[in-house]
Amino acid sequence: QIRTRFKKCETFYEDWEARAKEDYDFALGDQWTAEDRIALAEQGRPCLTFNRIKPIINLISGYQRENSARIKVSPEGGEDRIFSEVFDRVLNAMDKWSKLSYKLGYQFDDGLYCGKGMLEGVIDYSKDPILGELKWVLNGPYAVLIDPECKEYDLNEGAEYLFKVCKFTKSRLEQMFPDKKKLIGGFVEDSDDEIRNGSGTLIIDDGTSYNVRRAAAEKSEDSESDDELEQDSKFTYKEYWYKKYVKRFFVVNPENGSLEKFKTKKEAEDFIVSMQQQNEATAAKLAQGGQMMAQAGVQAQIPQLPPFETPKIFERTVPEIWTASYVCGFVLQDEVSPFEPHYSGFPFFRFLADWAPSAKTEEFRVQGITRSLKDVQREKNKAKSQYLHILNTQANSGWIGDEGALSKTGWEALEQMGSKPGITVKKKQGTELREILPKGPNAGHIQREQAADEEFKQCSGINPDLLGMQEGGTDSGRAIALRIRQAVLSLARLFNNYKYTKECIGKFMVQMTPILFDAKKMAKVVGPQFMKSNQLSEGTLQGYLQIIKDYKYDIEVAEASNNATMRYETLNTIMEVMKTPQGQFIPIDLILDYMDVPNIEEIKQRIMQNQQQMMQAQAKAQEKEMQIKMAELQLQKQGQEGELALKTAQLAHQANEDNKPEPPKKKA
Repeated sequence: QIRTRFKKCETFYEDWEARAKEDYDFALGDQWTAEDRIALAEQGRPCLTFNRIKPIINLISGYQRENSARIKVSPEGGEDRIFSEVFDRVLNAMDKWSKLSYKLGYQFDDGLYCGKGMLEGVIDYSKDPILGELKWVLNGPYAVLIDPECKEYDLNEGAEYLFKVCKFTKSRLEQMFPDKKKLIGGFVEDSDDEIRNGSGTLIIDDGTSYNVRRAAAEKSEDSESDDELEQDSKFTYKEYWYKKYVKRFFVVNPENGSLEKFKTKKEAEDFIVSMQQQNEATAAKLAQGGQMMAQAGVQAQIPQLPPFETPKIFERTVPEIWTASYVCGFVLQDEVSPFEPHYSGFPFFRFLADWAPSAKTEEFRVQGITRSLKDVQREKNKAKSQYLHILNTQANSGWIGDEGALSKTGWEALEQMGSKPGITVKKKQGTELREILPKGPNAGHIQREQAADEEFKQCSGINPDLLGMQEGGTDSGRAIALRIRQAVLSLARLFNNYKYTKECIGKFMVQMTPILFDAKKMAKVVGPQFMKSNQLSEGTLQGYLQIIKDYKYDIEVAEASNNATMRYETLNTIMEVMKTPQGQFIPIDLILDYMDVPNIEEIKQRIMQNQQQMMQAQAKAQEKEMQIKMAELQLQKQGQEGELALKTAQLAHQANEDNKPEPPKKKA
């Protein structure tokens, strides 16, 4: 099966691979064929390269890096907010640990160059030997061969198998498969051909003598040197990922409605028996509790369990992902995927830049930016080279004169030095000798080069405004913005494919969390402050992981934001509204959602916390001010009451004085 399918893939992708490699080299500057270089060198002509494709690719690549958002987990409903925020923090940590965003950028570049970029997810146990960490391998565009019958963008929807091809030394293979060390030690030639004897009969052995007889016959006297060469030589390693359809048995758990999966029917029956026994044990405990309450004279209604209904066992044929390793005609391993059962899919994710699924051949189905610009670039290079050649030849356009004007030696000297600046030529009197005046530059060559420049804009859709090279004119900023947006819209399909690739990667990462995380590791990622503010415990996080295992989650995994141009225009509109009197009512978190700022959620939380602190401080200040006013009023009231009492006392005193009898007058 491996040989047949690999040969089918090799034949199918052969033409595309040749074109894709040419596209890749062309975009990097190798734009002349070897035959053209030799022919031009023989003719003494220049071979110039003015790479206009690379700046265009750099522009699109830079636009992607500036505007691409991270993979984000969002809730489908308000009840899933905490659940989705937990896994959003987990995915953000996985992104940072594995440098996913960085490697996604170079996967995007591969797609621009030749049409296809390939990223592979692997589990690395070097730092965490128990749970492992997710790593990303940037495979070359030609290293992964996919089932030719696959017509879907997502490999898990249309592919039945794929191959990853690379080269490994003997020591590397022995490290990967230590139990096959004896077999690997017998490998001599990198070939998958069967071993046949002199009569052409296939030799069947125990799998440990591959090329042993050939090695013994070709062994030289310098055995140590041969051993070193054999150890350094590399062998083609084919990693074969394929869907294997197996029978599995399913039981619906009546307690929580989850679907339990079992390899054998016996395991499913045992699970049903255990559920029945658990139900009977629970009913017995309830009955015992009721009896104890009745003996104690307590009257209470004892809950009754519904009768246990034996769940039905469903037998279904389902696909499982398996992987096999094939080297030198031998299968070194064949086992179930390390991502099963949490992720039943291929851990390979491709980005296809210009993808036309209905095209007849793979050459036209998958293309990059380079393909449509190659002929324009050739025209540019040839026009420049030819123009320079004409200028070079015109610098020494030649001489014309009577045969006797110079001696033989003089003619030879003129031939060698005739183009030297300031040359002095002496001729015989009465003869004619003059320089052939060159013609002016051909207008056709100039027009040819200018036409090539214009074709770059037409074929790529990238106008000078997007390149930052406005060509004259005094257009308004609005007109320039519209032209830039038009150029960006011409790349919308490309960025939409890239967005879909990131969605597939994000779903893979979510389904991988039960393998890579336990409750303690997840709690460290989420952070104690978040857990405290949302009343989360390690038990809750373990329940979240179980929800992922059971495929019961209801969240959306996609890019954190929409197209940058649309968001930028929306942000500008909001900023204009903020200048009006109604702008003060726009929430700050709404404005931040349209800004391309890293760690935007943390910034929003900081701002909200700061606003709350300011509101609390303002409330305290108002409360203190109110207390001061109350104290002043109290003092004022007390002062008024004291003044009133004083006046009352004064009036009473005056009244007493008025009512006193006059003292008797003294006699003289």
